[in-house]
Amino acid sequence: MGDKMNHDEILKKVNPVYFSAKACLALLAKTGDSDIVNFYNSIDREYLPDLDNDPVTKTRTISLEARYTSWRLIAEDTDCPNIVDLPCGYLPNCLHAARLKKNYYGLDLPIVIDEISCVADKFLNETEKSFVHYHSVDATNYSSMRNALKNVTGKICIIMDGLLGYFNREDLKSVCENIHRLLSEFGGCWYISEAQFIDLMAITYAELGGDKEEMVQMNKAGSGQIADSDNSDFLFIGGTLEERRRFMEDCGFSVKSFPYNEKLKMIPSLKDNPALMKKILSAYGEIEEWVLTADSTSSTANKNFDVSFAQEFSLKDNVLSIRISGRLDTITAPELLKKYEEQRATNKFTEIYLDAANLDYISYAGLRALNIMRDDNSFKIINADGEVLKILEENGYICQ
Repeated sequence: MGDKMNHDEILKKVNPVYFSAKACLALLAKTGDSDIVNFYNSIDREYLPDLDNDPVTKTRTISLEARYTSWRLIAEDTDCPNIVDLPCGYLPNCLHAARLKKNYYGLDLPIVIDEISCVADKFLNETEKSFVHYHSVDATNYSSMRNALKNVTGKICIIMDGLLGYFNREDLKSVCENIHRLLSEFGGCWYISEAQFIDLMAITYAELGGDKEEMVQMNKAGSGQIADSDNSDFLFIGGTLEERRRFMEDCGFSVKSFPYNEKLKMIPSLKDNPALMKKILSAYGEIEEWVLTADSTSSTANKNFDVSFAQEFSLKDNVLSIRISGRLDTITAPELLKKYEEQRATNKFTEIYLDAANLDYISYAGLRALNIMRDDNSFKIINADGEVLKILEENGYICQ
């Protein structure tokens, strides 16, 4: 039957993209920022490689520092009392928001939130802790998003950096619908610092003497690996800037753009090389950041925000039958895998029948959970239909 995976191992298997967020923190630690270094020294750094100071690493560090600094400037400038950091990753943004006396909502994968909430607690004083709130969410799952903000009053400022490149167009539409709904209820705005994140790195690389197109291709290839896809349908990797803007407008947003260097006047790690900093900041005038507002308003009063997911397991004649309903996503996939691991540790079976008749949605996290179950056993899926059937078949499942 094999060894049973523990909670941490399940989360890592279902949501391996957490590692890219740790890598970002490792890169930023090279800048010497004291808050970042403190957080970096407090996380589990298993498998994080030692980083050289080659041009590619330096490019990524400077680009990330520009994005991190921009985040802080947006948080300072907004008149919204509530900062929603999506995804929050392992960065110390909570410290900055709390020092501004603004409510901070750090939203990310369960595996990230489990660790970062404990790390942040070490560096916040008692007054600051009252401003900081961490929650596990799936951005495509409105219920998880709304539950995370259930105690919010007043306008929200959603600052997003490092998320949109993970979504194909269908999932991106769900994310946009969810954020539009939140902004319609609470008011406020949505800042997107990744409208041109690949171009930002490419321009940085060019100013350091590298080939711009080489960095574009390098990042597209890396983004595709992280997103578990060839990225052909991932608008914020493969699409044009105009296509991205039009998509957002079609989702009901007003989009205003401003150049990266409008707010960003300094890259702290380059303060001892003012000529290079001036060159890079000047080049950043070509890169857009966006602020979005919802065109129309709607009310979600008295709505039920419970996450819709259920699972039933039964065992007969060495066949494990599983019936799942609702959404199989970042939040619920670990629940399925945990229950499966419990069955595997205590029962003997050689086949799995998964009834997907009532499965409404499946994400990459859900597919990873199914892949683990399929690797261990003869595996059959029955009764899948619609978009779920299409996704399963596109990922190599033969459904009956």
